[in-house]
Amino acid sequence: MKLADLEYLAPHLLAQGQSLFRTQRTALVGESVARGPLHLAPIGSLSGRFDLARVPCAYLAEAPDTALLEAVFRRESTGVSIAGLQFRELLAVQTRSEFVLGDLRPHASAWPVLQSLRFSETQALAAEAKQAGFSGLIYRSAQHFAQDCVVLFDPPAGAMKALWRTPLANRQGAVSKWVAEVARRSLVPLVP
Repeated sequence: MKLADLEYLAPHLLAQGQSLFRTQRTALVGESVARGPLHLAPIGSLSGRFDLARVPCAYLAEAPDTALLEAVFRRESTGVSIAGLQFRELLAVQTRSEFVLGDLRPHASAWPVLQSLRFSETQALAAEAKQAGFSGLIYRSAQHFAQDCVVLFDPPAGAMKALWRTPLANRQGAVSKWVAEVARRSLVPLVP
């Protein structure tokens, strides 16, 4: 997919002081990348919808439950392991600077590929958006109706300030209030 297919990509200003949320591993693993409080997937893993081949990408949501639905309680999930949740956290951050993002939200209904698992198409679009000077993209969540998510391309280490973080589950198997609520509403069962 190319930017020209969309006919236009309006800029969206992500303001300084904006609160965003992320579900991530509590510790860096393997070749994961640290950018301030963010623990990002290894460069080149191309495992995310808008990943780039040569720089790390940070996926964030505008609401805590959206972050959990995007990363853990996906619509194809048949169960979520409490043991696996013990290695993950919900992180709240605040932007320390402004970012100019490409706004994909107006295109969501006309271009279902933007919410699909055909990542090669959306990754090609992301590469063009970065080349066009955008710091990232704002887009509709594929997992949480009418909610928005953000991907930042190669965010600077000082771009985000951690506001709070909470483990998704403790060692005794008790889950956070966020996990309990999202599990209840998504009807995805929690399993040992």
